[in-house]
Amino acid sequence: MVEKYVKDSGPSPVKWIFFAVFAALFFTDLWLVVTGQTRVVDDYFSSLIIGLRGDMLTLFFRAVTFCGDQATLTALCILVIALPGRLKIGLPVALMTGVGTAVQSLIKSLVDRPRPDPELWLIGDKDWLGFSFGSSFPSGHANTSMIFWTALMLLVGRVLISKDRPYAAILLRVIFFIFALLVGFSRLYLGVHFPSDVFGGWMLAGMLLLVFIMLYDAFWPAKWRAGRVGRVWDAMPRGAEKKRRWRKAAKKRSPSALLKFPKKRAPWKF
Repeated sequence: MVEKYVKDSGPSPVKWIFFAVFAALFFTDLWLVVTGQTRVVDDYFSSLIIGLRGDMLTLFFRAVTFCGDQATLTALCILVIALPGRLKIGLPVALMTGVGTAVQSLIKSLVDRPRPDPELWLIGDKDWLGFSFGSSFPSGHANTSMIFWTALMLLVGRVLISKDRPYAAILLRVIFFIFALLVGFSRLYLGVHFPSDVFGGWMLAGMLLLVFIMLYDAFWPAKWRAGRVGRVWDAMPRGAEKKRRWRKAAKKRSPSALLKFPKKRAPWKF
């Protein structure tokens, strides 16, 4: 069975452009951190974020940062591998997250940047399984959370698009991406990272994700692939079909019907 909206043209130039942008930003940030030129900017933004602290926000961001702990992401990787569709989604996501963790751990050991003043921390220096946070640059929470949640949203989104659910794919991608950003921001709020650490973690994640996705599209067995979708809007209804769908949903008064893309009729059916 051939999947809809499948492209076999290889990596697009846009992916390479984004990779170059992420790489340039990451290595620029790395150079500034190593040479000590980020201190003024780090202190300014850290003081702004720390000024937002409150009891409710502290509870919220402690819960958010818990979802980015190494132990939590390890448990989530095991969970997605155990779920149905593990060869299409679970195993690739776990591999991407594992390799991303290894790369950022190597960079951490090489840069060995001290963390902010412990008096500013709102949490301990270990996660719930006793893993130590280690050095500061890049932020492991920002990096690995962005890799895990973004890889998950991309692959699940592809499955949804191949099943004619483009709007559900967009909604899922937005939610997962915002959550990944919140994990990184939580590290600033809790005082355990500098802004340049979190920014570097995000840029490193962007680089690695693009490489992972291109390798996945090129070498992962086709029967296990979640579908190589070019653009999500290629699967969206247009024109008269879009109007018909909205009228039908309005008659049913069912907002959830808007997440369902109507099946195309075969040319021999009238």
